[in-house]
Amino acid sequence: MSDSLKRFTNPKLEGQDNMINEVTTQMDRSGQCGRRIFLRIAKGWSKPAYLLALLVLFTSAAFAQLTTADILGTVTDATGAVVPNATITLTNTGTNLVRTIQSNGSGDYVFALLPVGTYSISIKATGFQSAKTVVAVEAGDRARNDIKLQTGAESTIVEVTSSTPLLQADNATVSSTVTAQAVQDLPLNGRNFVQLISSTPGANEGAGNGLSSGGRPDDRRTNAAGLSVNGQDESLNNWIVDGIDDNERVIGTIGVKPNIEGIQEITIETNSYAPEAGRTAGGVINIVTKSGTNRFHGSVYEYFRNDIFDARNFFQTTGPKPELRQNQYGASINGPIFKDRTFFTFDYEGFRNVRGTTYTGTVPTQQEYNDINGVNGGSLTDLFSRTNNGTQGAGGAAAVNPIILAYERLYPAPTNPNAAPGASNFAISPNVTQSYNTYDARIDHKINDKNQIFARFSYNSVNTFTPPAFGTVNGIQISGGRYNFSGPATNIAQQYELGYTHIFTPALVADLRAGYTRINNLSLPLNYGVGIDQKVGFPASMTNFSPFADSLTPVSIGPFGDIGDGAYVPLQDIDGTYQYSGTVSWTKGNHNFKFGAALVRRQARNVQSASAVGAYGFNLSSDGLNAQGTSNDQGQTQDNQLASALLGAFNNQARNFNLSPPDYRSWEPGFFAQDSWKLSPKLTVIYGARYDIYTPFTEAHNHISNYDYLAALSSPAAATSSALNIAGVNGVNNNAGISTQYNNIGPRVGFAFSARPTTVLRGGYGISYFPGNYTSNGDLKNAPFTSVYAPACQSTLAVQLEASIPGASKGQNPDCATLGQPGIISSTVAIPPPAAPSAAQLANLATLPGLGFVAEQRNFKNALIQQFNLQLEQQIGANVLTIGYVGNIGQHLPESIDNINQPLPFNVVTNPELAARPLAGPLPNLSGVSYLNSGGVSNYNGLQTSFQRRFTKGLAVNANYTWAKALTDVSSYSQQGDQGWSHALPTNIRATEYGYADTDIQNRFALQLNYELQYGKNFTGVKKLAFSGWQTNMIARWQSGKVFSIENGGGNQGPLNNDTAIEADGAEHGYGNRAVPQNAGGNDRPDTISDPRLGHKSNAAFFNTASFVPQPLGTISNTQRNSLFGPHFRQVDLSLFKNFAVAERATIQFRVEAFNISNTPNFFIANNNSSNAQLGNANFGTITQTDPNDVPREYQFVLKVLF
Repeated sequence: MSDSLKRFTNPKLEGQDNMINEVTTQMDRSGQCGRRIFLRIAKGWSKPAYLLALLVLFTSAAFAQLTTADILGTVTDATGAVVPNATITLTNTGTNLVRTIQSNGSGDYVFALLPVGTYSISIKATGFQSAKTVVAVEAGDRARNDIKLQTGAESTIVEVTSSTPLLQADNATVSSTVTAQAVQDLPLNGRNFVQLISSTPGANEGAGNGLSSGGRPDDRRTNAAGLSVNGQDESLNNWIVDGIDDNERVIGTIGVKPNIEGIQEITIETNSYAPEAGRTAGGVINIVTKSGTNRFHGSVYEYFRNDIFDARNFFQTTGPKPELRQNQYGASINGPIFKDRTFFTFDYEGFRNVRGTTYTGTVPTQQEYNDINGVNGGSLTDLFSRTNNGTQGAGGAAAVNPIILAYERLYPAPTNPNAAPGASNFAISPNVTQSYNTYDARIDHKINDKNQIFARFSYNSVNTFTPPAFGTVNGIQISGGRYNFSGPATNIAQQYELGYTHIFTPALVADLRAGYTRINNLSLPLNYGVGIDQKVGFPASMTNFSPFADSLTPVSIGPFGDIGDGAYVPLQDIDGTYQYSGTVSWTKGNHNFKFGAALVRRQARNVQSASAVGAYGFNLSSDGLNAQGTSNDQGQTQDNQLASALLGAFNNQARNFNLSPPDYRSWEPGFFAQDSWKLSPKLTVIYGARYDIYTPFTEAHNHISNYDYLAALSSPAAATSSALNIAGVNGVNNNAGISTQYNNIGPRVGFAFSARPTTVLRGGYGISYFPGNYTSNGDLKNAPFTSVYAPACQSTLAVQLEASIPGASKGQNPDCATLGQPGIISSTVAIPPPAAPSAAQLANLATLPGLGFVAEQRNFKNALIQQFNLQLEQQIGANVLTIGYVGNIGQHLPESIDNINQPLPFNVVTNPELAARPLAGPLPNLSGVSYLNSGGVSNYNGLQTSFQRRFTKGLAVNANYTWAKALTDVSSYSQQGDQGWSHALPTNIRATEYGYADTDIQNRFALQLNYELQYGKNFTGVKKLAFSGWQTNMIARWQSGKVFSIENGGGNQGPLNNDTAIEADGAEHGYGNRAVPQNAGGNDRPDTISDPRLGHKSNAAFFNTASFVPQPLGTISNTQRNSLFGPHFRQVDLSLFKNFAVAERATIQFRVEAFNISNTPNFFIANNNSSNAQLGNANFGTITQTDPNDVPREYQFVLKVLF
């Protein structure tokens, strides 16, 4: 690793040392306004209410305490009459924490803000026998525990059989809980608890290989948290650990992931959240870590995998199986430090994984490889002799560019030399390596019966190396694609938390918490820091201007995989979140009031450029044509493409370099108030409101700017100067002119009606707001802090070659030399080093050589989600059956248009694109404007059913089925890299983009089962050893197919089956982006002329390809986004345990776990530039891959010691 990497060593958020002072100052400032608000609200209240308001104000909370629970009930006599003034004593069975309260005049009692766990409850009243019961509560519970007392002596104690209530008779929130037993026992691939969450009603795994599922360098932690809830994008969830925010704000995923051994339980709230829950449109996931008790408990374990036990991928039928070596090991312990007072918990887990992966791609044919490298009788002269695109007349082999020759010699030889030209002809199975270490430590301390505190520290460190897709050639690692993100990556996440609970009176309780989360994510290119560009012949000036631009410049030639390192790397995201939280619970009569305030301070440093070293593209329209202007076959086209590239005939050159890595800042204050009002013994109403402010981010040094595209359209003068709003310049605020929204008021109302003791009807409605992620705003990396070099021109030779061929596109760009830009590549001439624009250039942006902007709607609104549900719960013995309707409506969703500076549809053959762009007049050098607005919409409607059996007679079952539909005009919210994860068209977005959501799963069934063999429990000796201690567990999932879009294939591919001579010049030009504007992040869509669904589907013909034809040039197609559904997904994971009791409190457990035990292949058509969905591609209509969430059968062996 080079010395330049030292810049990344122990990176630190700028100004971090002064952060506490800054937060304190800001709290003081904001507090003045808050005091006035709360004083007005509190005016006329009783003294306790006034104190509550002040207490909440001074706690400066971040998130309400969603990881606590309430126990409530009514004390009655044998006739049903209420018993007031009964003394109820609650004792935590693990820690002996005691609370005491008296029933009110209605016989009601409430214990609020309790830590999750099991409690013993004793009830005493004059003239009645005492009663005692046991209740276990989970996060978010309002557990009802009604007690009926019998007349008699108080000294007589009656044991009342009780357990955790099966029905939610006092709660309107739609939620599910994953218990500690399920977390520990169910077969989890990689011990990833998100798999359990995704098996709850309305939830499913996020899209494979997405931002938060580990497929990009932004988040390559193992078991990354891809999770969609009720049709919402996976970045819209709210992750909470022990009551504090655990959200990584840059890409919108989970921050710290506690070790499974340290998790007590997980609760996921999916609809009609109580007002104490905010900042979400998807799910609220509450993770509660274990606290110690008066007895020592712990574990030591090893999970082991090896490929010798595993099955093959369905499509890999030959060659050795990809290697797999995995070890996952760790230990945990918890117990008392001082009995009844101080407790501790500690856990550690290590992970080491070597996993083979198969890459396929397209490289030059064997003959082309021989000619380029001069081996096996081949020569460059032979290559040029086969061309018909004018390259021979331009000098042929005698005029070869040495830099591009060095690049083409970095292509590996094909592994399948018999493949047809243009088809995938290279495969390699290198190893991805990954290791991590994670640990959690927690201390709980009881100061006295009225004051308890706890502290927790969690740490994750993950190292990943993703190998090159084209292996190593001539000592250089070849990525095979600039978006493969090959190379080393490190992710370190840590979280600190303090919690304090104070009991003023039995009816007045406060819970305060503070936390800090820091995430440092570093990803580097393969050939970083070794001066590789100079070795292939580029001038030193291309890379010596910055250590962040020292890697192999990407070069793209025709259909072949890229040679060069990845885009958007090196990358370093440092995300820091300070937070303070407090909730107050006050019980008054039949009301249980909760109040809270919120303050989160977020910081993020982003060291990243879209294209730090620049990039060249070689793909001339004339390559696909012969001297007569008619189409070549694919083999001829490839020869032409390699030859024109060898002469240096590039058709685009670009660099996007961030001159000043930004340090982002934002505030998230919020407040809530709610009341749980027991209107009658059968009806409880929960109502309240939440108020949130999400400030647009600022930059610590005002190094952000926003291009006001609408202002630029209205005035040519504004387009060239004043439309660029630079923070802190000419009166522009430090948000770069983006306004803060102050009207985020979210009312919430719900009810729970106990029609019968075994039947509950629940429902609710609420509004929630979501701020979006940092990169949803495109980072606002613009001039003068980012140097964008993207001149709308091509090389001098490219212009000459295209002019020599009849029928070549007239829409290509002019000669760069005519614009004063480099028109050649040589050892002395290349892409100019980046430089900040001068004051004169900023005053007239048209004088810059190339421009590209990111822009955000100035009155950008926070996403608003309306949620509603109606649920019916029926208890049947130890089982609960739930059926309900769940829905949501999204408004003001972030919607990204990859390039809004596109003209109305036009024919690219007969018209030059440049002159047709909306801003072509004032800014002919403007390549594009990525535009973010808040105009997206969505809706979700679902029937959700579940069957739950608590652990009874050795069996626990949790099954659910969801039938739903999710619609939206937004593809994804997190836009880091802005490569086309959002495909919105600039014209008529609703008509072309509104359709099934990427996360739409219309049918899904999930089953979780735990069974302990009851036979042999009383055996002894050999019989006990053989027959007792057996346990089996299962997770089963089935769901209907994922959506995908039909696209046009790449342009200029030669004669294609259905491509008729419809162009104005009468020539065939292949498919590709035939409509302009098209989404700049991918291909456009063809026309649909018939129903593409087939009665009988197979991998060879999954849909009717004849239903699609290329639309006429210059038109937008009639095909909706996400118009087809892929194959179903089904998988069963199974485990078998044998427990050996070796001492009174110690057990050795041996497990065998099988993932996808039936080895069922789950076929898949991807939804982003998939060859299977591209009209004109050889794979169109077929299936050639399995789902990224699918694995062939894998076995895992486990040895675990529990005590």
